[in-house]
Amino acid sequence: MLKIFKISGDSMEPTLNKDDVVFVARKKNFYENDIVVVNDKTHGLIIKRLKKIYENKVQLASDNTETRSVTCERPHDFSDIVGKYLFKINSNHFLCKLFQS
Repeated sequence: MLKIFKISGDSMEPTLNKDDVVFVARKKNFYENDIVVVNDKTHGLIIKRLKKIYENKVQLASDNTETRSVTCERPHDFSDIVGKYLFKINSNHFLCKLFQS
């Protein structure tokens, strides 16, 4: 199943920018360095890079080295992964207007 999300922060810059629209698919196989959406128990849906995969936990990382994200400081349950990033529509692309709220 394909899910669509709008980026709201700067923690994944320069890969993903504020207001970019990303398409995410539910997958079974994940690999280190994949970008995933995780349902964080405190912060809700977040998009981060898989830094390390353990038996049933994952460690996340932001792409933006200028920011700090508390969600990257602790491991997350593997089952909290919503899906894997497939592609994006840049925020300045005319199609993004379809996803503005």
